[in-house]
Amino acid sequence: MKVTKTLSKFFIYGFYLLLYSCAVQSDKASEKAEILGLVDTYLKTYTTSSLLADISNNLIIPKYNNLDSKISALQTAAATYTATPDVTNLNLVRNAWIEADFAYRQIEWAYFGPAYIPYNVYLYLDSFSRAFPIDPTSIESKITSNLAPNGLRVDGLDAVEYLLFKDNVGTTNTAFADTNRKTYLTKLIQDIKTQTSLLLFHWDKSRTSSFYYSFTNAGKGSRDYPNTKDGLTELTNQIVFFCNTIVDIKIAEPSGLRVTNLGVKDITKVETPYANLSLDSLLQNLQGLSDLGDVGFYRFLGLRSETVVPRLKEQIKTTSASVTSLKTKYGTFQNAITTGGSDVELMLNEFKKLRVLITTEVISSLGGTIGVSSNDGD
Repeated sequence: MKVTKTLSKFFIYGFYLLLYSCAVQSDKASEKAEILGLVDTYLKTYTTSSLLADISNNLIIPKYNNLDSKISALQTAAATYTATPDVTNLNLVRNAWIEADFAYRQIEWAYFGPAYIPYNVYLYLDSFSRAFPIDPTSIESKITSNLAPNGLRVDGLDAVEYLLFKDNVGTTNTAFADTNRKTYLTKLIQDIKTQTSLLLFHWDKSRTSSFYYSFTNAGKGSRDYPNTKDGLTELTNQIVFFCNTIVDIKIAEPSGLRVTNLGVKDITKVETPYANLSLDSLLQNLQGLSDLGDVGFYRFLGLRSETVVPRLKEQIKTTSASVTSLKTKYGTFQNAITTGGSDVELMLNEFKKLRVLITTEVISSLGGTIGVSSNDGD
């Protein structure tokens, strides 16, 4: 009896593999994804639904909780500093900002759902890729007029960075003797806190109408993701789009290595220019991608390709090492751009290799198509 069941299972599995092979040969990504889903269902392996649930429960929600906690700590440190703007309190609030910014960088790739319009209408979390560079002139004008920090390029984590890091300690403390400046900083951070609270609200598992259920129930009546493939495509699109942002905007644009800027360097376009943490931010971005792998993406991908996962892990590791090397040699990204052009290009090439690996082999292994989803966050 046991032999019969084993043979039956073997032949059915072989049938699905045959279908899978046909889909690969016909190069129809959607058919491939659907057949992979059938294999998942029959063998009860690690399914797309399992992946979406694990990423939600073990990555996105914990990351947003951590971010919310860091913003709360920043709020507390800012209150202490504005009450007593001295050296000690400035260092404390600066460190609190760094921790909050790093927490954001680790989940910056997930620009969908509550992190995306229309949920995040005011974009208070959009620090670099969509609100950078900030407009210091407009910020100072709003402070002088005691206006709220509403509007493009005058809010978000970058605006907080500007207020806390743009000058040396003595000058910054003197500037914060101004009540309007204190008020602006307080309102800025409150706006960010409002957004982190909204992120958690929209991902709240206790609310059956939350985005959490829409995402984790892809293919099971979800209004945003009619098929499980849509949920998976959301993830892969976000990874690809974020790789493009890092390569083209965060690194190539200020370095003069983007085709469109014809070799013209512009260090004013470097990320976090006042705190000088551009390279550290890149490391946090890579950590975020690695964490995504560890909570289930590597496992899911590994079931579909035995060779891609080890190379993806290694490329993330190599890319991180290239960033660390540049930081060790030049200190800041601005210095590296100014005096170490060839070394910057070497680092950029590692990010490009990572992007190519993701956009070709990873996507192909998952049977995906870049840019196709019912809610792709493009």
